[in-house]
Amino acid sequence: MNAPLTIAAEAPGLLPRFGRTLTSLPVSYIEAAPGSVPHVMLVSGEGEWTRRAADAIGQGCRAVIVSDPGMASADRIMALADLAECNGAIVEFAEPYAGDSTLLHHRRDIAQHLLAVSSIIVTQTGLFESAASAALQMVRTLRALGQAPLITSLWMTGHAAMMCGTSGAILIEGLAISASAGLGQRIEALGFGRTLRLTLHGDESARPADFRIANMKGERKLPGIYQSADRAAWQRVLAGIGSDMPDTVRLQQFAEDAAMIGRLC
Repeated sequence: MNAPLTIAAEAPGLLPRFGRTLTSLPVSYIEAAPGSVPHVMLVSGEGEWTRRAADAIGQGCRAVIVSDPGMASADRIMALADLAECNGAIVEFAEPYAGDSTLLHHRRDIAQHLLAVSSIIVTQTGLFESAASAALQMVRTLRALGQAPLITSLWMTGHAAMMCGTSGAILIEGLAISASAGLGQRIEALGFGRTLRLTLHGDESARPADFRIANMKGERKLPGIYQSADRAAWQRVLAGIGSDMPDTVRLQQFAEDAAMIGRLC
């Protein structure tokens, strides 16, 4: 689009955060005037984010970026997907771990290596509101790795949340520790003669994830992508606006993940 992109945010702090990211992309933008309908609405992923995203689309926004989306009703997520599709609107997520640019860039390569593993262990450190919210972040990362996780157990002990399940023939274990220091997510996939280790920072910076593959021939480190999850979300939005072809697959998968975790709580 030739005219400047107009953006607005429904929560304090989102506009400066995403505005800084947008300055690194080849697009001009301005803050939407009060009372006007912006091209892009930035929505916090806390609380009833599905309602606020739906309200923005109903008002005429062409795109919505949901920052750090949390647990929500699967029915409301699917209703949002239907609304977006009917209105030709785009809904994108800026997720700290599942949206990591290094992970997404090497996703196909990772998926091929994961065919040879028997277990995946996810360890996460960071503050979270509930076992469900912690499990959601870990499940979303597994989704981004090309897995279709089926979590069968979820429980909370002290300051830690634990989950277990499967993804096809692969055993899945997850441990989330509630702490303010050491923020990050670490994934270790183990197989016969092969180990994959992935460290995600989740700190809104462009610091790339560390991804290593080890086998009997030695260890190989895949090149990191210096791009934040916020910037990657912007790129998907700009591509979607340019093509006028909204993609609701991420919303549908998010609804499946939320429904699965919701049944365990």
